[in-house]
Amino acid sequence: MSVLNQDYANWQLIIVNDGSSDDTKAYLDDLVQTDSRIVVFHNDTPLGACAARNLAIEAAKGEFITGLDDDDEFTTERLSYFIANWSDDYSSLCTPVTVCKNEKHTAHNYFIGELTFEDLLVVNKVGNQLFCKTSDLRAINGFDVSFKAWQDYDTWLRFFHNFGTGLKLERSTYLQFEEQSSVSITRSPNRLIGFQQFFAKHSHVMSKKQKNAMLCWKAIILGKWVPLRLLIKSHCDIYKYSILHNIKVLLGK
Repeated sequence: MSVLNQDYANWQLIIVNDGSSDDTKAYLDDLVQTDSRIVVFHNDTPLGACAARNLAIEAAKGEFITGLDDDDEFTTERLSYFIANWSDDYSSLCTPVTVCKNEKHTAHNYFIGELTFEDLLVVNKVGNQLFCKTSDLRAINGFDVSFKAWQDYDTWLRFFHNFGTGLKLERSTYLQFEEQSSVSITRSPNRLIGFQQFFAKHSHVMSKKQKNAMLCWKAIILGKWVPLRLLIKSHCDIYKYSILHNIKVLLGK
């Protein structure tokens, strides 16, 4: 377990077992006995990722907090890297993600540097995890349990709106494992619902170009061609994603 292998030792690991039906409960109960820094909660029935995260946020004892999905890993220096680079000049820290597919590991070293609320209105430049003060994440009531997808994006946007500029560090410290699949997560029904929830909730603060960029995202999620007449009227941060998507459409992927 990558948290146990951190080179920074002053951590608390909160695990929420969200209604598993296998031997996870017994395994986690045994794990708790091995290290007093580990806390486990068991949901008898699944409540969803947002509810599980919120339970952990409320239970956290530390000044700072970050997350880890059950199928991903931290690099050994992730926590120490955050602690060493923390500054009260910023509301939060994050790092690039390394996407792992089979033996191929690709670091997504994008959007390094300061991130503002405006920066996030077109693209989720944070990713799926943020390092911030626990009290601040509680102050925005954590994750919106009504969201079917895009819940991370919604949370970071609300966080930056409330607490201001964050900083994305250069080094990738998060390994995100993805399986090769014939079913695209991007085009799943929940992805479209999550997008619609996000747009309904936040479109009132978007410029016309930002709204047009969101319409480009909708086309991408649906697997449709992004119209060039829409793209040129959109925010420039969506260009790369739309052009790459259109190339895939042309190639039949």
